[in-house]
Amino acid sequence: MADKQAPQVQPAPGLEGIAHTLREMKFRKKLLGGVDEADVWKKLEKLQQEYEIAYHQQAAYYQALLDDRERALHRLMEEKGGVARG
Repeated sequence: MADKQAPQVQPAPGLEGIAHTLREMKFRKKLLGGVDEADVWKKLEKLQQEYEIAYHQQAAYYQALLDDRERALHRLMEEKGGVARG
């Protein structure tokens, strides 16, 4: 009998997008030196949103892995005649 594997789910590339944002981030300069505080806060808010998206993508990825594993265990228990919970 062939060994059936659950389909593999690939993680989302959210962290690469964050790294790109950090590399490309430039702050508006003030006339007398330093950076514009409002611009810094605006860019930090955008970065926080990207981190939040990456977090949710990773959570969905790992939940899909857990769901696949649960289905595989349930199927094995049914095939072996055991009691499957879930």
